[in-house]
Amino acid sequence: MNQDTSQLLDNEELNAQYKKHLPRIKDSQLKIKKDQSLHDLSFTLHYKLNALYITNCHQVSFQHAFSQTCCILYATKSKIKNLTGIDQNQQLKELFLSNNLIEDLTPLQTLTQLNSLSVGYNKIGDISGLNRLINLKSLYLYNNNIENLIQIKNLQNLEILSINDNKLTSFYGIQFLTHLKDIYAENNTITDLYGIQQLNDLHQLYLNKNQISDLSPLCGCSSLETLQVSNNIITDISPLQHNTQLKYLSANDNYVNNFKVLNQLQSINPIFQYLGNQKEPNPLQINISNRSKSIFATRTSLEDIQQKQHFISQLYYSSLIKVKFQMNTMTINQLNLSNSLLVFTSAEQVSQ
Repeated sequence: MNQDTSQLLDNEELNAQYKKHLPRIKDSQLKIKKDQSLHDLSFTLHYKLNALYITNCHQVSFQHAFSQTCCILYATKSKIKNLTGIDQNQQLKELFLSNNLIEDLTPLQTLTQLNSLSVGYNKIGDISGLNRLINLKSLYLYNNNIENLIQIKNLQNLEILSINDNKLTSFYGIQFLTHLKDIYAENNTITDLYGIQQLNDLHQLYLNKNQISDLSPLCGCSSLETLQVSNNIITDISPLQHNTQLKYLSANDNYVNNFKVLNQLQSINPIFQYLGNQKEPNPLQINISNRSKSIFATRTSLEDIQQKQHFISQLYYSSLIKVKFQMNTMTINQLNLSNSLLVFTSAEQVSQ
């Protein structure tokens, strides 16, 4: 909310017993931010309230409806434990309850008009109470205790799912969420990607800090553009040859020792940006480092992962033994080969 549309109310106006006419606020938005306790938020609102923002307010209760016109509710950092009564606000479309103490989501099950829900940073383990919210498009569940996704298999209109920092071990159940475009599932203990191959519309996938070894289920993700799989136990990235729309790949801190697949992704120019007849260059940014300091020790040439007559905008590799460039066909803007024992086979045209 813009500063000019925010208003902090006096304590007497926050007191439901005061029954004072609340002033109109631009865009029908009301922001409440007080450290004092709020025993009841059942205000007598004499104007059409569209959005209500509650932050750092203690003892928040949802026993009464806020306003029949209120469709956006932010109630964050307020030590909320009990959501009983919130179902009286059937008109809600956006609900943000992050940074509270919520465990039970059952009271939300009748809020079927919701299209965006955030309950990050709570104490939630059971998400079965969300399975009826079939109009949800955005769901933020980060930093909770969630172990599986099968409980939300009915949310087939979901497009964005954020479930970072939970206790997932697999993606089972996600195959039913076929409209997903963005998935954030970092810092879990995921070992199995089974089910994700059904997500043909998936554009962005963030899987850093898991226990993934097999990328083959990604073959079915034909629309995938961004993939982050750093800090896993991956040794083979060859399944990515099928992800021809891929534009960004981050695979730091894995055990990959063969990058030939990057050559096969010619339509998206791995590492390199094509010049020439292509009207709309579609560069792929590659960010790869490995736990093994001798990852290229048995390799003799970077030609394994590059084509001739390319423009390299940025290139970073460490711990290389030998680099072979055909410098007469390449232009290099940035080259960082720190901490390497290198032998250049052609160095006459190296430039900054």
